[in-house]
Amino acid sequence: RIAALTTRIVEWAQSRHDVRHDVRLVTPACPSRRGGIVAVAPPDPVRASQRLTALGVTHSLREGAIRLSPHWFTPSAHVEVALSALEESAC
Repeated sequence: RIAALTTRIVEWAQSRHDVRHDVRLVTPACPSRRGGIVAVAPPDPVRASQRLTALGVTHSLREGAIRLSPHWFTPSAHVEVALSALEESAC
């Protein structure tokens, strides 16, 4: 379950980087090289963090990257809220 949620975040970040070049994946893309935390670097990480906080999305801001750590009980819809917030902050 955690792998599925983190894979969703990784794939989202990769698609943003490939198309818009506005989000960089910090976490290794290879599933065997990553754990339950995914870090992405949006163009304005402070703005992204503020947006996530306003929506109640638990995250951390470290070294210019947003760290998301979904748990087994995290609904997929919550991950989608986080990704939408990151998209809005990247525009």
